Amino acid sequence: MELVKRNIHNFSWKVKNAMQFTIDDTINIPENLMDMERLILVKGNVVLDDTQAMVDRFQIKGTLNYQILYSADKDNSAFDTLNGKVPFVEYINADGTNEDDYIEAHLCLNDLTVTMLHSRKISLKALVGVDYQVKENENFDAVTDVEQGDNAEILDGTISMMSLQLQKKERIQVDEQVEIPANKPNIYQVIWKSMALTKAQIKPADGYLMASGNLNVFLVYTAEEDNMPLQYFTMEVPFEQKITEDLSSEDMISGSVLSLDQYHITVVPDESGEDRLIDLSAEFTVEIKLYGNEEMKLVRDAYSTDVEIKPKWKTFTIQHLLLRNCAKTKVTDIVDMPKQQSVLQICNVEGSVSIDDTERTAKGIMVEGVVGTQITYLNKEENGALASVTFDIPFSYEIEINGMRDEISYSIVPFLDQITALQQSDTQIEIKAEVSLEVLAFTNEKAKAVLDVEVEPIDLERKKELPGVIGYVVKKDDTLWSIAKKYYTTVDRIKEINGLDSDQIHEGDKLIIVKE
Repeated sequence: MELVKRNIHNFSWKVKNAMQFTIDDTINIPENLMDMERLILVKGNVVLDDTQAMVDRFQIKGTLNYQILYSADKDNSAFDTLNGKVPFVEYINADGTNEDDYIEAHLCLNDLTVTMLHSRKISLKALVGVDYQVKENENFDAVTDVEQGDNAEILDGTISMMSLQLQKKERIQVDEQVEIPANKPNIYQVIWKSMALTKAQIKPADGYLMASGNLNVFLVYTAEEDNMPLQYFTMEVPFEQKITEDLSSEDMISGSVLSLDQYHITVVPDESGEDRLIDLSAEFTVEIKLYGNEEMKLVRDAYSTDVEIKPKWKTFTIQHLLLRNCAKTKVTDIVDMPKQQSVLQICNVEGSVSIDDTERTAKGIMVEGVVGTQITYLNKEENGALASVTFDIPFSYEIEINGMRDEISYSIVPFLDQITALQQSDTQIEIKAEVSLEVLAFTNEKAKAVLDVEVEPIDLERKKELPGVIGYVVKKDDTLWSIAKKYYTTVDRIKEINGLDSDQIHEGDKLIIVKE
């Protein structure tokens, strides 16, 4: 008896949770930078470098990138920028985790607080959110066909399942060149430069994936002309980047995520030699996850009337796509400025979105999250000095899922599509944000596969003890297959003797069984 096998590689969800951890560090200002007089702007992000599953816990390694703008004198006429990285290693408890499990984790910088200890040293404290899933790695060879021998009877069937057909990480770089707004003077010295990502998308196509989004650039600088105030501008730069991937096809379901890791903004002269062009270089991590529906034939059982066949089974999880959707919600709030701060003019607004908690409801999933907002402005209380303030705006949104059940597994990835800040008065600002929630939901069910079979001589004594002809009353859960296997005959033989046109039988039916 020859067995034909195929490999099945799948993941079953074990643990899903969200938590937070802190990073504390003290940083000395390098000798080549000026003394610090006043903090103005703080910006940061976290990058996940590696994950490692362990027993009942897992390890994450990453990097906290920070960028700090400060003034070096009381007149706010001299500025410097401090950039750096803080590597971190964190161990997260997750009961039930094994060393060969797959860890899927997403990091979000929920808060970054910088305190000036003195003019040459700062304290940095970051609150990092982790949304993670632990998945059991199921990788085995299943029997798909048997080259029949020993009068073997084979029960097979076709199952349909949604499988993760491609999972990998890629690093990509996007390079763009843009011109500063026509109504702005030439750049003399850059004081601050930052970039944020909005409207991020990854769409699969035949042979490639298309990554797209907007790079939101904010630049503060001094002009070539003397006695001009600080200049600033914002611009939105759309981009598209093709990622070649032979396994990709347009009918696949994408659960991919695009994250901005690092960026570089460089001022270059135009054709006239004037500093009016900006080279943008953005480095991204692309977490590629592509799902596809596949059908496979599997052997479910086998027996013979001549030998004893003992299949070895494995129960595994198969998934079916329930929902792939992008839910959108609007977040609006009017916030009050802190004491001794009032707005002369808003220069820029940046934001990020994170999910604090998800909860199953009768209709679907309730999402609780926060839009973190940083507003750069000119402070009226300090004669128009450049300043910044941060606000956390909570939101909740229910994603409706028809047929929501306990055995459904899901993932939700938030994206910030747009954020604006409108000055209402000297001390009040209206913030409006548009948030996308990319949701993937699957139904899970158990299936059985035959991994191997053992063939032994038949138990002749047991076979002889069975009557040659049996009158049988069908019981609950009986099938023609189970009856034929029990009494050493075949399904076709039972159907022939009893004049059956199909394999359908019902509880209470009476059959004549003739042993082979």
